[in-house]
Amino acid sequence: MNTQSIILLAAIVVVAAFVLYRYLRSDNKCSCCDGCNKDCCSTHILLLLLMPIGTLTALAQGVDGTTSASALQAEVRSTKQILAYSNDSTRNVYRIPAIAKNKKGELIAIYDYRLCGFDIGFGEVDEVMRISKNNGRKWSDETLIADGVGGEENVFGVGFGDPALCLDRESGRGVLITVSGRCIYGYAKADYRPFIARQVTTDGGHTWSEPEDITQQFWGKAGSMFQQKETDDGSGVFAWAGFFGSGKILQSRLTKVGNYYRLYASLLMKGTGLKGAYVVYSDDMGMTWQLLGGDPSFQPAPDSDEPKVEELPSGQIVLSGRKWYGRTFNVWTFAEGSTTAGKWDTPVNSHDVPTGIKVGANSCNGEILIVAGRSTTTGKRVHVALQSLPKADTRADVSIFYKVLEDDKRYTSTTFAEGWKLGLQVTDQRSAYSTMCQQKDGRIAFFYEEEPYIYNMVYVPLTLKQATNGEVK
Repeated sequence: MNTQSIILLAAIVVVAAFVLYRYLRSDNKCSCCDGCNKDCCSTHILLLLLMPIGTLTALAQGVDGTTSASALQAEVRSTKQILAYSNDSTRNVYRIPAIAKNKKGELIAIYDYRLCGFDIGFGEVDEVMRISKNNGRKWSDETLIADGVGGEENVFGVGFGDPALCLDRESGRGVLITVSGRCIYGYAKADYRPFIARQVTTDGGHTWSEPEDITQQFWGKAGSMFQQKETDDGSGVFAWAGFFGSGKILQSRLTKVGNYYRLYASLLMKGTGLKGAYVVYSDDMGMTWQLLGGDPSFQPAPDSDEPKVEELPSGQIVLSGRKWYGRTFNVWTFAEGSTTAGKWDTPVNSHDVPTGIKVGANSCNGEILIVAGRSTTTGKRVHVALQSLPKADTRADVSIFYKVLEDDKRYTSTTFAEGWKLGLQVTDQRSAYSTMCQQKDGRIAFFYEEEPYIYNMVYVPLTLKQATNGEVK
């Protein structure tokens, strides 16, 4: 509230209080005038007394009738639920959120349960889930879906972490990809590498198959996606490590091959000839994967960390990667008439663009999501891109940035990186990874990590109007 608003409100309160005082002091007539019956003035006095309330309401609204940022944050706080509580400040007991909606509209929330106390690769990590059948109002008890066995040897099954999730919109099928083994990504080398695990569901995420080792689709033998030779001789492409960016695996809105709409996922890779983020796709609900572009020696975003992927209204694919001070964006454009051939643009760092996303030096995983809405000023149907990540200098103040898209426009990396605005600040506390999907009721299921301790797993339902501070609903 600004100074002028405070002065105006104070003046209204003083006048209302004075009239009320004179009214109560009078006997049969208003003491402020002659020849007037008390009852005749009662309606006017009541309206005058209500003016401060009306003024407060108006001041809580923006000039366009939208709710202020502080009021929006209060609304968010009143609806948030802690799905998993980490009760030990010395251990990372719960971390890494993933959430998806199944064909029935149920929400499936999956996350790490870190019995070893640290990241996947340090020891036993399990995957657990909770389900909501009523748009997030109530959640089932926590269920174990991937049981790490622990141990000191780097073998498949020691732990399962960093869930990446998709549930098919037309059937009960779905896929969950996690990291496995006793190898920490940062310490991996040619002869000491992590594993990739896959689980599938046929009932919309209520039950899951046992984890299956699918590492050799990506590395582990000559001819794998990211391994051209049997051994690493310092030339060509040879993966030392990689993992799917946790959170959402994208299901295309446009491309359907056979029984399923295509899946897109992003991987962080390192090794000989490999660096940064890559995008893979699957036309059989995650059973087999192909590299978008087909050439593993081409690096779409070499300076990026944990990546995410989305599909623009034009059908272009956007790679959004974690980095210091913002995001790395690159855009894939399909060749005319093709669903496989095309090319990447040049990667762009958002903080290098005047109107790009700029945050502190927190280098944190976030989510990108594109949803349809309507402009609150013009009434026009639009698509809006949402990007979540902390905006503070440290991992705190998880927020949503947004960009209204032009549906028929083909974007370059630079034009996509431009024109972002800060939307809702979801929390003002220490907070880190976040992900989101659209619920059956149209709201955004926002699932993120927040203090106390490191971290609680927090769910909150957001309207698009809340997420964009009133610009799109």
